[in-house]
Amino acid sequence: MTIISYLTVIEMLIFNLYTLDRCCHRKHSSFKTFLTFFLFSAAFFIILYCNSITFKTNGRLLILGIVFLLPINYLYKDHVLVLLVLMCSIWIYTSGVLSLSIQAVSLMGSASPFCVLVLESLLFGITIVPFNKILVPKYAFVLQNIKNFDEKWYKYLAMDTCLGFVTLVIFHAALMTEKTSPIKILATVLLLFYIIVSYFILYKIVIDSMKYKQLKHTAMHDPLTGLANRIQLWENLNSLVKSEETFSILFIDLDKFKQINDQYGHLTGDLYLKHFSDIASRIFHENGTVYRFGGDEFVAIYYGLIPQATIDRLTQCREWDPGAPCPFNQLSTGILFCRPPHPTAEELLHQVDELMYQNKLKKHTS
Repeated sequence: MTIISYLTVIEMLIFNLYTLDRCCHRKHSSFKTFLTFFLFSAAFFIILYCNSITFKTNGRLLILGIVFLLPINYLYKDHVLVLLVLMCSIWIYTSGVLSLSIQAVSLMGSASPFCVLVLESLLFGITIVPFNKILVPKYAFVLQNIKNFDEKWYKYLAMDTCLGFVTLVIFHAALMTEKTSPIKILATVLLLFYIIVSYFILYKIVIDSMKYKQLKHTAMHDPLTGLANRIQLWENLNSLVKSEETFSILFIDLDKFKQINDQYGHLTGDLYLKHFSDIASRIFHENGTVYRFGGDEFVAIYYGLIPQATIDRLTQCREWDPGAPCPFNQLSTGILFCRPPHPTAEELLHQVDELMYQNKLKKHTS
């Protein structure tokens, strides 16, 4: 095995690690990262050389590149599955370039490692810019945002990418068992394009899914306060009604809110609503949800029987910021403890709404 034969694999490795470094978040300095990769790579190739393990043209030993996951996992903060997916994705590209170089040189009737190295360098030179500017950013975007979906996506993506890499290695090894032909080179190119196009499709799916989630979030949330709106309330309340769970409903009406709009203006009134929404969200954050029902009316659902301390914290609104646009003007609330079997969501809301108005009326008459 000549030194030039090793250079073809070393060139692949340098490209792989450089591209990976651009996509991941380092734990350590650039110098420590470079030194770790250099020492690990040197040890890797020394072990291969001492054991007379050579990189033959069939490319089967490319699968040994998986051992570089060890230093990569040590050097970067990203989840090991993310690192594995990125590593295999880049390996697919560089392995494909090596495979094409070996087949093309073989088709020309040569087995010179130097010719393979020259052609590989040429192909890298032609494709490195579009690969790093077009494909890598899109794939990095997919990895950064796929966590917003089902956590199993990482596992599926890791499995798919690893299978793609292994398929390419086996495909190349199978082609090298017989004489190279233009058809085999075309088959390798088509396989690479198939894998690349699948990445673009995945990118498009993630983009469209994010747009759908954003539209759904907009449809289910109040634009002023950011709270879930009445549509979301009906969905969640209907689900609770069908369950056997115990929960509490609070119907909240902000007292004298019209006076705040008249005295301070509607912009201040909006800030008043937002400030109250933030406080109510913090109060119910751990075990409930707050919804804006409409205007100055809110509904809160507490999962279980709501403690009196939580009720007092809400009604007294002790967390009202002294720097708020205007003082807190109190609120009226109706509270309903719901134990199974439950009536309909409409009946529950009607009951708690009546309780709120009764309490509000008592405050005005007392």
